Amino acid sequence: MTAFPFLGFPLAYFLVYLWKKDRRLAGRWAVNITNFLLIRAVVVAYSVIWPEALSAWWWITGFFLAAIGLIGWVQIRLKGKLSLLKASFSVWRLSFLLFGLVYVVLYTTGIFKTMGDV
Repeated sequence: MTAFPFLGFPLAYFLVYLWKKDRRLAGRWAVNITNFLLIRAVVVAYSVIWPEALSAWWWITGFFLAAIGLIGWVQIRLKGKLSLLKASFSVWRLSFLLFGLVYVVLYTTGIFKTMGDV
């Protein structure tokens, strides 16, 4: 599943839908599970492409902290109060899109780097 994390989406959706018979819940579970798979795939791809670089876990942790801080700041500015739960869910959903894009970029970078080494 690390090589093709997007395959986790239909698999998770199908299994949760069979278990709970709820499309909306199955969709949420599929996104969450696929997000974990995408994060793991990005870490592995990053370490394979640039083995001497700083660990991708530092970049991921920094992203989550910065994004929660930024969304929390926007919440305070717009509504006058902070909801860490809402900020965390927003960042988690945004990270699905971001890590999906980063995975595609790293996957194609890995292909081009491998072709150049041959």
